[in-house]
Amino acid sequence: MKHILTTLLILVSGILFSQNKRDTIYFDRSWNVTKIRDSITYYRIIREEDNLYKVSDYYMHSDSLQMTGAFKDYAQKVKEGEFVYYEKNGSKSSVNNYKDGKLNGLQTSFYDSGELYTSQNFLNGDISGNFIVYYKDGKLRRKETYKKGKRTFKACYLPNGKKTTFFEYEIAAVFQKGRESIIQYIKKNLKYPQIAVNEGMQGKVYIQFVVSDKGAVTNVKVKKSTGYQVLDDEAVRIIKAMPEWTPASIDGVRVNSTFSLPVSFKLD
Repeated sequence: MKHILTTLLILVSGILFSQNKRDTIYFDRSWNVTKIRDSITYYRIIREEDNLYKVSDYYMHSDSLQMTGAFKDYAQKVKEGEFVYYEKNGSKSSVNNYKDGKLNGLQTSFYDSGELYTSQNFLNGDISGNFIVYYKDGKLRRKETYKKGKRTFKACYLPNGKKTTFFEYEIAAVFQKGRESIIQYIKKNLKYPQIAVNEGMQGKVYIQFVVSDKGAVTNVKVKKSTGYQVLDDEAVRIIKAMPEWTPASIDGVRVNSTFSLPVSFKLD
């Protein structure tokens, strides 16, 4: 009997341990997983609970909360339920809701001082219903209406409530005339390193960079290597040398935006 009780205690302890098991993952400022201490900007604590993997993200240097949410899978690909995001000062920045990895239900964001900034509804990943932007005093700034992802109404308003010229809420950064301009720039400026030609080096490198709110290309780095340093270095060089872009904007305000571009090296 004693042996049975001991076995049961061990089993129960094992079950409790698995239910409360926690893992920690570290990220750099671009949310890439890292183990390099000096590059850690955020860290995530994962715990398994109620058949979900609940996560809490923190700012590394202050240990203040950055996000809470849950995933259906340990790989943290399929979001489920409410995700709440916070600024470094602890104020709530946004609340998003998911079902099976897709935005679903009410999504809201807030001004730094706490007032409601935006409100929009989604259904199975598609915006559905009203997308509303408010001034800090609660007056209507923008209203768009969607049905099954298609916009059926749009309007922008001045602080006095009168309609004004409509402009898109989000505008992506663009290089000259668009994607084709990027392709032509790379073709024109890429210099295949002679040592790579001699040794038959080929491959595709993915370069990540930030287009600043001034249009400058900054923070250029290799996201996925070709496996050849000399090819990676050439890809970084031509991206760093790019002329200014037209920066992205949100609600009429220019913002920084992150891009990832593939650069291919192929011998004839």
